[in-house]
Amino acid sequence: MQCKFGKIKPTMQYRSILFTVTIGIILGLVAKLVDVPQITGTLPILDDIFGRFGVWIFIATLLSVFSNTPVYAAIRVFSFFISMLLTYYAYTILFLGFFPKSQIILWSFISIFSPICAAAMWYAKGNKGIANILAAAPIVALCTEWYITGRENILLLTFYICMIVCLLICVIKKAKRCLPVLLIAAVITLLLIRVGWMDLIYGGLLNI
Repeated sequence: MQCKFGKIKPTMQYRSILFTVTIGIILGLVAKLVDVPQITGTLPILDDIFGRFGVWIFIATLLSVFSNTPVYAAIRVFSFFISMLLTYYAYTILFLGFFPKSQIILWSFISIFSPICAAAMWYAKGNKGIANILAAAPIVALCTEWYITGRENILLLTFYICMIVCLLICVIKKAKRCLPVLLIAAVITLLLIRVGWMDLIYGGLLNI
């Protein structure tokens, strides 16, 4: 029996979505728990990681490429963001008595558009030219964010390099695609840094 979302049984699809939601809840709770002075003062790298977009882009990309269809990728990524954000901000509101309106609005928009990005990223596994551009997109996001928000942080650089290597292995898979993808990512990264667009994006969004 086939499911309209892929070629595996519906029960497996539902379990996978439930697993994705569970991961979202856990990471939402972890991100909130490390976002306190006692933790950030002792282990600032945790705030550097969870307080930036990079790790969430990385996770969403993996969820997308390890899905059976673009529709299923969209469902999984949307489920992840919704569960993660509900946990994070529910804890903030209920236990800390704080309502970060601007942050909630920002991440709500990100969640709304995440299924579209996830469905597009699913095609990064292909062999056509557009697949290389799609595969380069999350690498560009990681590189530009590190350069603009933490280029003096060597530990953060190490973590971002590990994420990029993981993306190359999981998304591209074929060694012959690595060079074209990295070249595309390098050109786009340098261009975006040169024109200063990413300074406006990261500088504005991370300070909301």
